[in-house]
Amino acid sequence: MQQPSSPIRRRAYVVGCDFKEDIHVFSGTTYHLAQQGVEDGLLTGMVNLYPRGARYWQLFARGGLWKLTGRYGFKYTDWFLGPIWRRALPILRDSIVISNHQLFGSHFLKQHKAFGIEPYCYIDGTFSEYLDNYRLFDTAQFDERKMRRVVAVEREGYASCRSIIVMSKRSAAYLARHYDLPHRKIHVVPPGANIPERLLKALDCRPEKSRQTDKKSLIVGFIGVFPERKGLPTIADAIRLLRVAGYDARLHVIGKCPPEIARRDGIINFGLIDKRVDMDRFIEIVGSVDIGCMLSRAELAGIALLEFMRMGVPVIATDVGGIPDILELGAGELVSPQISPDDLAQSFARLIDEPDRLTALRQAAWRRRRNASWRRAVGELKGILRQ
Repeated sequence: MQQPSSPIRRRAYVVGCDFKEDIHVFSGTTYHLAQQGVEDGLLTGMVNLYPRGARYWQLFARGGLWKLTGRYGFKYTDWFLGPIWRRALPILRDSIVISNHQLFGSHFLKQHKAFGIEPYCYIDGTFSEYLDNYRLFDTAQFDERKMRRVVAVEREGYASCRSIIVMSKRSAAYLARHYDLPHRKIHVVPPGANIPERLLKALDCRPEKSRQTDKKSLIVGFIGVFPERKGLPTIADAIRLLRVAGYDARLHVIGKCPPEIARRDGIINFGLIDKRVDMDRFIEIVGSVDIGCMLSRAELAGIALLEFMRMGVPVIATDVGGIPDILELGAGELVSPQISPDDLAQSFARLIDEPDRLTALRQAAWRRRRNASWRRAVGELKGILRQ
C-alpha cells in the first residue's frame, strides 16, 4: 500500500509584488496559486508585498521622482525592495517563502537567515530573460546599464534559494546557462488556469464533449490585454478571409480589442472582464468556443491558453517561450510566430472541412482538462518542497 506523503512542516507563503488588487497580482497567478495551495495543504497563505498606506510616503515620493526623470523599473531596485522587506520579514519569520517576483533585493538577502526564512522562487522566467523576450514591446525603455545591477542582485537571490522553479523548459535552460546554477536546484512546473477549481465542479461532471460532424462552422476564442503582441490582428484577418470565402467562422474576443477589429463582421468583442465579480460569465464565454488561439510573439508562460484548456477547449498557439510546455498539458497545435493570415485561415478551414479532426482535438482536450489546473501544479510544488 502506498504510504501517504509527508506534510509541509513549516508555514509557507507565496509572495507577489503588484500594485493591483490581490486577484490580479502577477496576472492572477499569485492569488490563484495561493487559493489552491491553502486548500491542498501546501500554503499558509499569500502576501502581496506592494506598499500601501501613508507609512510608505517616502517610497512613493522616490518612485514618483524616478518616473519624472524618465526612468523605468523602479520596483526592481533596492530603493523599492528594501522598505517593503523591512516590514515583511518579521511577518514571515520562520517560514518558507515562495516568491513570484524575480528579485528579493539586497536587504532580504542580508537579513532573511536571521529571521529563519527559507526562500524559493516560482517565476515565469528570469528578469534578464524578460528583458530579452519583451524588448520589442514593454521593456524597450529600461536603462540597460542600470538593469545589469538588477540582474546581479537577482543572481544573488537565486543562489540563496533552496530551489528555483520556473514555468517552462526554455526558462530552465536559460537559468542554467546564464546564471551558473546547478541543474539540481532548477525545477519546471507549468502553471495552472486562473479559475477557481470550486467553480468547475459542475463542468467536470459533464459527459465528454462531442461535436456534430455535419456542422460547418467554427468559433475561435482569444483572451488578451496586449492584442498586438498576442497576434489578434493576424487572427482577425484569418477570420475575415474565411468569411469572404463563404465559411461560417467567428471570433470571440475577451480583453482589449482595437475598434477597427471589433467592428468587423463575425467578431464579438466582450471587452475586459473583471474575474473578481464576473467569473461565471468568463467561464461561460471561454467554454463556448470551439478552439482558442493566441499567436504570441513573446510569452514566458501563457496563462490565457490554460484557461481555454481547463475548460476542455483545444488551442492553436505559437512556438515561443513556455507555450510548448503548456500545450503538452492539453491538446492543440503549435505554429510559427510568423504565421500569415492566409496560412492561419487554411488551418481553421481544415477544422471546418474535416470536422472529425476538430472532434479529436476537442475530445483530447476534454480528457486532459484537469492537467491545466492549479491543483496539478500544487501537487508538483509539494514534491519539490519536500525534497
